[in-house]
Amino acid sequence: MVGEGASPLLLYLWFAARGSFVWAVSTLILRLLPPGWVDRPAWTLLISGAVSGAGLVVATLFFVRKVTPDHRLGALVAFVAPQMLLDAGVTALFSLVLPNFPISHAPLFGAFVLWCYAVMLTTAVIATRPPP
Repeated sequence: MVGEGASPLLLYLWFAARGSFVWAVSTLILRLLPPGWVDRPAWTLLISGAVSGAGLVVATLFFVRKVTPDHRLGALVAFVAPQMLLDAGVTALFSLVLPNFPISHAPLFGAFVLWCYAVMLTTAVIATRPPP
């Protein structure tokens, strides 16, 4: 398993790098969408949800299985933290980073991706709690 005999700092840096990569790919996918696909708030939610949700579920399930129990929570926090910071920047610079989305969707996008991260962190806490 990942985490056995490895330095916790190296493990967390590994997860932070993977989290940054997932963020970059997700942001690129959103940036390449045709403007007609994201002209309504409902489509923005649906598309952002599909991209974010799929990545978050897969990452959560994959990483929880590959890390020793004592490092799971820290690894998932290291995976999510860079993405949260980068998406805060995307929300602040929305029209520059995602020019295909209407500027009025910036608050919706920001709230939604932060909600997705909250779900992932909550999943990490639940998955890493000790058995009763």
